[in-house]
Amino acid sequence: MNDLEYVSRLDHTWNGAYQNKDVVALERVLAEDWVAFIPEGRKLTKPEILEAVPHNPDAQLTFDEFEVTLFGDTAITRGWLTAVGAETRRQQFFRVYARRQGQWQAVSVQVVPILETP
Repeated sequence: MNDLEYVSRLDHTWNGAYQNKDVVALERVLAEDWVAFIPEGRKLTKPEILEAVPHNPDAQLTFDEFEVTLFGDTAITRGWLTAVGAETRRQQFFRVYARRQGQWQAVSVQVVPILETP
């Protein structure tokens, strides 16, 4: 499997872990120094997201328009997330992966809400 395929598979693992609230799988994907910037304007660390995921509201998540780009030992993935639950949210995400000591892991994500315009 080449790097592009591996990062793509890793990103799909992240999506599945998030959908299924699978902290064990998510923990393997995220580097220890992983950091997220979420729509509320806060920064989250790996321990914070692992604590929060089991308490996420139930929703049907759909990930689409997925792209992967490699830059040597760094990769970015971009895509859309639609969450349908008590309310419907649409977001774009931008994830950064790094290959360290031969192993790919996620090191960061930025999540941007898509606001409805009148």
